[in-house]
Amino acid sequence: MPGVHAVRMLRNRGTDRRLAVIDSYEIPASVRSRFSFHYPDLSEGDVRTAEAGTRQWFRLVARSPKAQLAMPSTVVDDMWHELVLHTREYAEFCDSAFGRFLHHTPESAMTESAASANRGSGLAVTYRLAKQDEPGRMPLLFRVDGELGVDGGRHYLADCGGRGRCFEMPGVVCLEHIGGTGKAYRAPWSRDRAADSPTNYPEGGGMPGCGGGGCGGN
Repeated sequence: MPGVHAVRMLRNRGTDRRLAVIDSYEIPASVRSRFSFHYPDLSEGDVRTAEAGTRQWFRLVARSPKAQLAMPSTVVDDMWHELVLHTREYAEFCDSAFGRFLHHTPESAMTESAASANRGSGLAVTYRLAKQDEPGRMPLLFRVDGELGVDGGRHYLADCGGRGRCFEMPGVVCLEHIGGTGKAYRAPWSRDRAADSPTNYPEGGGMPGCGGGGCGGN
């Protein structure tokens, strides 16, 4: 029987092969056309950005096939949906990229408990894996809706700066606090931790709220 090291090497080679399939995959022109019909204000470059976000989503699935992921982007979810509608093309892609058919499950079709987990732990896992795929900045999956400025897009902030609670702002999800708020925040000008709130927020927004996430794949 092969040793643990040999098995790991074979698994890594398989993953590398699947990632190469994803990175070289050309989204069909018909998918791009249908997607553009729903987003007429996006330029060709914007559509390419949405494609790049879709590939990042597929890379997360390929690297972590057993992870419970949650879709963080509206535009990526819509492009994925358009690709699924091209049944034969999508099935062939899935076979090469994942070795199985990757189902597209809208949150509206989930049970209440599954949808709640999708918005919480599922989104947290997705963010952690996306940061590994694109270290050093907010991953494209989590910033693409904001970059493209689409209606109904999802918006995120890496950290609201709060400790012990999340400083809420409608329409923005604080990724730092999806899994819980942790230790209480203590401002340097006050001894009352419960009453403290920071005045300097990270670049890109004010006081976000916790929670979010859309479709999942399995």
